[in-house]
Amino acid sequence: MPSFGLIPRLLRSRPLTKGLRYFYRYTRPRAYRHNETLWPFVKPRRDAAGRLAGCELRGVRGPATTPLEQLARSIRGDAHLILSGPSVAQIDYARCPLGVAMGVNGSIALRRQQPTLRFDYYAMLDAGFVRRRRDLVAEVLAQDLTLFVTPEVYRWIAFLFDRQSVRCRIALFEEVHQRALRPRARPEELEAQSAAGPGLVLFDARHPVHAHGFSLDPPRGLFGGGTVAYTALQLLAWLGAKTVYLHGLDLTAAAGPRFYESAAAQLPTALDRQFPGHIEPAFRRAGRLLAERGIKVYNLSPASRLGGDVFEKRHWSCLLSPAAAPQTLVNVNP
Repeated sequence: MPSFGLIPRLLRSRPLTKGLRYFYRYTRPRAYRHNETLWPFVKPRRDAAGRLAGCELRGVRGPATTPLEQLARSIRGDAHLILSGPSVAQIDYARCPLGVAMGVNGSIALRRQQPTLRFDYYAMLDAGFVRRRRDLVAEVLAQDLTLFVTPEVYRWIAFLFDRQSVRCRIALFEEVHQRALRPRARPEELEAQSAAGPGLVLFDARHPVHAHGFSLDPPRGLFGGGTVAYTALQLLAWLGAKTVYLHGLDLTAAAGPRFYESAAAQLPTALDRQFPGHIEPAFRRAGRLLAERGIKVYNLSPASRLGGDVFEKRHWSCLLSPAAAPQTLVNVNP
């Protein structure tokens, strides 16, 4: 990577950033703890309604961003959410005529073996992924797509990459329970936000990990579901998708490393720890909500830890054109 000056290098210094995090942690109330990776590097800009409109960064000029409400919500039919579970490597994308596709984190690596695959949207929630897999992030930034990121991910993109090399459009989002440089929302505050309009559907404001809900209005915030797949599903529903196909939603570390990783270089995951009490309940409630709204969701991972009663399971061959599809039943629900 080229050098972008002394200040950005200092701000990327692990000892310095770690020290600043400890200082922030012990000089602020606990409700502000989630901001320790943002301060003092990120200063959010908000509109009159308090929605995130942009971010200013200390020591570096980041790529341009577009407020969520200014994005075209132009999906009119099917959308494909391509994730990183090992089962996604079994899909022959050269034979599948996909429409709109969204990737997350390392999904872009599929293009190395499947060059016809094209992403229209992308989502990144994990700043650790940006720091550790710069090669894959650089490929995403070079694409003609819309990239959804948190302020922390945006900060690391700005510090690690030359803004002139960024071809994608970047849109910022935040989670409703922990907004940038604001205190963590209390359950009664989340209930008030949900009651203020139909866009934030609250399932459980007092869940011990994070509040459970589903956002139909991402400019007002998104709910965390323990995985970036949950974030991306909310974005696709808001963008207008009527049918969503989930690729590689295995949701188990026991299935092996992500399709683009080796066992020796696998990044850590909390899937097994968070699945039973956090991830599975969030997806289950979201599945019911989307079905009530007429949005169909199909899970193309036969080995997915989510049962077929959450999202109907299908084999990836259902994506083939009728002339190319094998004459077999593709529904794989138990």
